[in-house]
Amino acid sequence: MKTRIVAAALMLGVGAIALTGCVNPVEQLINNTVEDAIEGATGVDIDTGDGASVPEGFPSDIPLPSGSPLVALAVDGGYTVTYTLPSVADGEGIIEQLKARYTADSESDFGGMKIWSFTGSDYTVGVTLLEQEDGTAQLLYVVAPITQ
Repeated sequence: MKTRIVAAALMLGVGAIALTGCVNPVEQLINNTVEDAIEGATGVDIDTGDGASVPEGFPSDIPLPSGSPLVALAVDGGYTVTYTLPSVADGEGIIEQLKARYTADSESDFGGMKIWSFTGSDYTVGVTLLEQEDGTAQLLYVVAPITQ
């Protein structure tokens, strides 16, 4: 049951991606309102937009791109973090670093979207790399603790 709650809360972060992007004052107000509503209703710590940062406690052995995330959330030891990258190649470089540290369980290529699944000693890591029309890419991490 706890795994379902963690997974559901992590998926809220995926939905929050749709609420971010180019930020103007109205969008920032909406982002803050959505963050407050999600945090109040679920107890999930979520950050979006310019003020987003990697959640405290995020596993230090998981490689991250430089810069600030677009969306970040934490719940029950699990995390979702999304970055915008200059290119797909930048994301693929991060994936190679992850392959060196975690066991690769699966890899799927759907053209403009690639998905990987990894297992470490304490966490499972799902990573999605989405190519954008403008040549940039979005890199989404879903990290969940391994429960015994």
